[in-house]
Amino acid sequence: MNRIVTGIVLAIVIVSTFLYFTKTLPRPAGILYVNGIVYTFDGNNTVAQAFAVRGNRIVGVGTTEEMQSRVHADTIIDLHGNTVLPGLIDGHAHMNGLGDLMHSILLYGAPSVDEVVRLVKERCSQAQPGEWIQGRGWDQNLWTTKEFPTAEMIDAVSTDNPVVLIRVDGHAIWVNSKAMEIAGVTRETKDPDGGKIIRDAKGNPTGIFVEDNARQLIESHIPPLSETDIEENLLKAADECLKVGLTEVADMGIDSLEIAAYQHLAETNRLPIRIYGSIISPSSAWDVWQHRAPLISYGNGMLTIRGMKMYADGALGSRGAALVDAYNDDPGNRGTTITSEEELNKEFRIAFQNGYQPMVHAIGDRANHIVLNAYQKVLSSIPPGDYRPRIEHAQVLLREDIPRFKQLNILPSMQPVHATSDMPWAEERLGPKRILGAYAWRSILQTGSIIIGGSDFPDDAMNPLWGIYAAITRSDRDGYPQDGWYRDQRMTREEAVRCYTQWASYGLFQEYSKGTIEQGKLADLTILSKDIMKIPPPEILSTDVEMTIVNGKIAYEKQPTTPK
Repeated sequence: MNRIVTGIVLAIVIVSTFLYFTKTLPRPAGILYVNGIVYTFDGNNTVAQAFAVRGNRIVGVGTTEEMQSRVHADTIIDLHGNTVLPGLIDGHAHMNGLGDLMHSILLYGAPSVDEVVRLVKERCSQAQPGEWIQGRGWDQNLWTTKEFPTAEMIDAVSTDNPVVLIRVDGHAIWVNSKAMEIAGVTRETKDPDGGKIIRDAKGNPTGIFVEDNARQLIESHIPPLSETDIEENLLKAADECLKVGLTEVADMGIDSLEIAAYQHLAETNRLPIRIYGSIISPSSAWDVWQHRAPLISYGNGMLTIRGMKMYADGALGSRGAALVDAYNDDPGNRGTTITSEEELNKEFRIAFQNGYQPMVHAIGDRANHIVLNAYQKVLSSIPPGDYRPRIEHAQVLLREDIPRFKQLNILPSMQPVHATSDMPWAEERLGPKRILGAYAWRSILQTGSIIIGGSDFPDDAMNPLWGIYAAITRSDRDGYPQDGWYRDQRMTREEAVRCYTQWASYGLFQEYSKGTIEQGKLADLTILSKDIMKIPPPEILSTDVEMTIVNGKIAYEKQPTTPK
């Protein structure tokens, strides 16, 4: 008996001694960052001053004095009072689309058809005859006449070049007659399932094609990008992400070429930010990958392909979002359902069985209701598990559907900037009653659910700080309306930041490795010029990203630091 007691005492002494020396002896670290305002977002909402990094991990967090005594670092970097957040994550975006945008005509904010025509004319004057002209970002809701434009409006300046202009929401294209001629689209061309060709009174196509199946009638004739072209697009997009403080992006709806490009970049250590890929379904890529295990933490942890992306409906701006009742400003039109509930059931079951996370675009209340029903049916028929299914956008909800997200453990992935960009016309589409269930962040949070934040770039502003500002103010970047649009749906600052950090990490199955600043977690961090947790909200918009750290390395730096 005495031997047992002696052994227990000895074990306690050894463990205590180990813990003492572990906590008191200086630890080796590559870089020690000091004199900052470090919002850890840990369980206690600790605000620290310093953190240490060794390799790609955080090895210590505390006050500057504590860390300088506890850490032996090769390099010390003075943060000069700058603010440190867990690495910001965009939970829903399109990387190749952003890279492609950098070669396209930028039409965001174009105030009139005349301005769009001018920009198309300018690009055509620089192009070779027959070369496809592409642009993105037009929005008829910004124009005096808010009807869809027509092919004839751009025909006069683009007789030799086919033109394809993508609407701001990415759900409709505006093309000229040359593009329709090449594609063989005439009045006899039927609307494809899940898509719509806008026609004039005589049944002739006007040049507007709504949703992917209709867009493909035209876009399938555009010469495809090579894998090298896509790699270049992805790298350009990643550089832009680093500049706005993003350390990871959930890339929605990737195809076989994009997957191959990502794998090659990861294998050759050229992927500068983390990517969580979601494969578009239906597609040839999903046909292959649904029979494979997901790719998790590939290429030194930089690439994960674990999502399956589907579309339930279209977009509100182009009146393609599927609504229970007709559009308030378009009687008789209830929008478009792209995927049936039966098909959703089938694909959800396949995804769950093979370890993939379904992520379904649903904007209208009818589409969200259909997706929630499909999730509920499939989840109730399979073994319990940590599946984390998502609904992307969840913009317009029936009031009775709001609690179902928490009840069914379905994650809403929402983009705060959508509310502030849509607010000039959203109520016209929905009416005064239905708008109360739109962009309903507070209503969702009050049920105990979390929200995954994102931007949907390149369809809207990609800067996550703009998203945080929109979330806490529900005002546009000019400060309108001053008190916020349906202000009772605003988020707190803490909630808004968690949308882009901890909650986004949870939405990607990564909460144990990132999303907060804690010892042992990956060193993905965003360093800002101002304390966005305390400054007046408008000042968030002028806050600079001083440094973006990914996997322990400084991947972007506004001004080179002078290490001690």
